[in-house]
Amino acid sequence: MRLLGSRRRAAGAALLAATLALAPTAAAGAGRLGPGDAQLRTGEYYDRVTFEAAAGDQVVIELTSTEFDPYLIVVDANERPLLEEDDSPGAGLGVNATVTLPAAGRYTVIVTSAFPNETGAYRLTIAAVGAGAPAGQAPQPTPQPAPPVTQTPAQPGQPTAPPPTRPGTVTGTVVDTQGRPIAGARVWIQPAITTGLVEVRTDANGRYLAEGLIDVPYTAKAWAYVTYGGRQVCVRLGMDSPVDYTAFVPAQGAVKNFRWQLTGPIEDLRDLNEYFGGMLRVMNTGYYAGDRIELSFTPTGPRIDGSSVAPFTRTLNDPSRDYDVRDLPAGPYRVTATLVASDGSRRPLRLSRDSLAPPAEAIDIDWSGDGTCSNTNGLDWQYAWLETP
Repeated sequence: MRLLGSRRRAAGAALLAATLALAPTAAAGAGRLGPGDAQLRTGEYYDRVTFEAAAGDQVVIELTSTEFDPYLIVVDANERPLLEEDDSPGAGLGVNATVTLPAAGRYTVIVTSAFPNETGAYRLTIAAVGAGAPAGQAPQPTPQPAPPVTQTPAQPGQPTAPPPTRPGTVTGTVVDTQGRPIAGARVWIQPAITTGLVEVRTDANGRYLAEGLIDVPYTAKAWAYVTYGGRQVCVRLGMDSPVDYTAFVPAQGAVKNFRWQLTGPIEDLRDLNEYFGGMLRVMNTGYYAGDRIELSFTPTGPRIDGSSVAPFTRTLNDPSRDYDVRDLPAGPYRVTATLVASDGSRRPLRLSRDSLAPPAEAIDIDWSGDGTCSNTNGLDWQYAWLETP
C-alpha cells in the first residue's frame, strides 16, 4: 500500500503527508473535522486520504475520536463505496475494520461523523495486513526517497504545462494578458450544490492543483492581485471558453485555465451586464434626451497591465436611458464630451469629476479597487458629471 496524500483544506491539521514503500506498510496520523472542511449534503464534515494497493490486498483501518462519533467510508477510484461502518464490535463508537481490495488501483478513506455538524479531533490508522507495530503502539510510516524527476525548463514568458489530470482533481495554468505565468493567483474550486470551498494558489510557473474533490458539480474562479496606482487591486480572471464558467464534475479530473482579461463579458455574470473592463457612469444625461453624447478617451499612461492603447470614442445614443460606459480597459484617461444634436450639429460639453466641482473642458479618470476579491472585475466605478444646460 502506498499512501499518496491527505486533504488540502485550509482549516484543521493535515492528516498525513508521506510517501511509503510497497505493502506491507502502515501509517497513522491525526486530524480534525470542523468549519472550513468540506461537508456532505446531509451536513457532516469530512476529510479524505488516498492510497494505492494491489488486487487482493487486505487493509486494516482504525478510526477513533473522543470528541465525536466517527463514521468511515472507503471508496474506489470511481467513488463507488466498498465499506461504510459506524460502530465496530468491541470498539465503542470507533471503527476498526478490515477491507479486501478487489483490484489494483487507487482507493480513498473518507473520515466523517455519524451525525451532521459534529466537530473535533480524531486519529486514523491505515495498515496493510502484515504491517506490524509493537503492542499498543500505532504503526509508523517509513518515508522513502522519491525518485528523481527531470523537468524541462519553461521557455521565458511561457507557463509550464499543467500536470496530467487525475480523478477528483482540477488543475490548470494562470497567465497574464501577454501569456506570462502569474504566481500567487487565487483559485477557488467551489461546489455548486453544497459547501466545501477549496482554495489554492498558483506556483512560480502559474500552475495550480486542487485535490480530494468528490463527485458533485463544482465551479472554478480565479483572481490575481495587482499593484496599481500605489494600491492593491484584486482583479477577476477570465477563462478559455464560455463553457468553462459552467458547473462540472471532476470524476475523471478537469483542466480549467485562466487568463487576465482587460475587456469582455464575465460569462457567469452576463445577466448582470458585468465586464472585465471598468465602468464610467455619466451623470446629468437626462438633460440631453433626443441627442447623442460622444465621449473621447485619450490615454495619459499605460494600462493596468503595462500595455498601451490608442485613443477611442464611446457614444451614448439615448442619454435619457443610456448613461453607463462599460468595459473600458482600465488605465488613466483624459475624457472630453461632445454633444451631437438631432440636426447633426456638434458642440463641446464641459464635464466634472463630481457634482460640486466646476465643469471643465476635460477631466482625468483612472481606476482603483479596495483589494477585495469579488465576482465582478474588482474595479471601482468612475463618475463624470455633464454640465447642465
